[in-house]
Amino acid sequence: MISRIKAVRKILSARKCTHLLITDTADVEYISGFRSSNATLLIGADTLQLFTDFRYKEAANEFCRTNKSWKFHLIEESNYKYLRAVIDTKSVIGIQSDTVTIDQFHELKRVLPKVKFVPMSNEISNVSIQKLDNEIESMKMAARIGDLALKALLPTIKISMTEIEAARNLENLCSKYGSLRPSFETIVLFGKRSSLPHGRPADCKLAAGDFILVDFGCVVNGFCSDITRTFVFGKASDSQRSIYNIVQKAQRCAKETARANIRACEVDLAARSIIEKSGYGDQFGHATGHGIGLRVHEKPRISPKNETPLLKNSVITIEPGIYISELGGVRIEDMVVLTKEGCETLTHSPRKLMELPL
Repeated sequence: MISRIKAVRKILSARKCTHLLITDTADVEYISGFRSSNATLLIGADTLQLFTDFRYKEAANEFCRTNKSWKFHLIEESNYKYLRAVIDTKSVIGIQSDTVTIDQFHELKRVLPKVKFVPMSNEISNVSIQKLDNEIESMKMAARIGDLALKALLPTIKISMTEIEAARNLENLCSKYGSLRPSFETIVLFGKRSSLPHGRPADCKLAAGDFILVDFGCVVNGFCSDITRTFVFGKASDSQRSIYNIVQKAQRCAKETARANIRACEVDLAARSIIEKSGYGDQFGHATGHGIGLRVHEKPRISPKNETPLLKNSVITIEPGIYISELGGVRIEDMVVLTKEGCETLTHSPRKLMELPL
């Protein structure tokens, strides 16, 4: 965590702030290593202060005993009054303007009327784009659980079962193999409904010849996984096989392109160009991928507009798709860790077109 604290202090110096106030709980954990549903960090040039409530008192005391540079302050209310005791009226405080609500900002101004606040929408979240070894290991474990659960789910797929039943079965299997919780609402879609990129499972019943799109994730040590696979229930039609092969090729090319220091838009283009040349550009309307960590969607965004070079040890998804309302949709998604030479895939479920037995 020391490297991230140094990075935060560089931001503090560059923006001429006396302190940075970290209020997003994911960023609190990324920067300090302390996990809580209600915690705030106040970082100065030579001070590290942690604020949390009674529920996390013992954990915070233990954290500060282990990490002696941090000082713990017990708070009774989440209204920022506790900052009065540690903030000088001449302070200049950087805040996470992309996560602080208008009401919270008004409260900060009311509690600290003479303090100057500096909005920072990107700087703090950029600090955690590169993942630490233990964070990557947790995501590897989460991905492994997902692979096991998906393999166990497939033999249970049967005619007339509903999307909701399949999604519940999958979540139970993830829990059985060690996932703390789903990293997002599990998506299982049958037939034409698979053309909804983020559709919610419903009472739609599985029929012969249907696409089955499964998009889900697991959580280990707070870190998320994310994987999508698409199957056919029974024999695939020529149309189904055709669009599947296009998506599979697009995903493979994007993964072959992905590496540290390449621009995010170039990875997107590697997938998108194949889909566009095949005549399905209008049926691929989302980004090719996204960062993942404590949040299932983080920076960097793997999109046509993001010209930012990708960083080593970033964990991203690569998930092109084609969605045709009258036929259904195909998406293939993997998590990868970026290296200087390329990328390491964390999700290992088969990517070939699988025709599940009726």
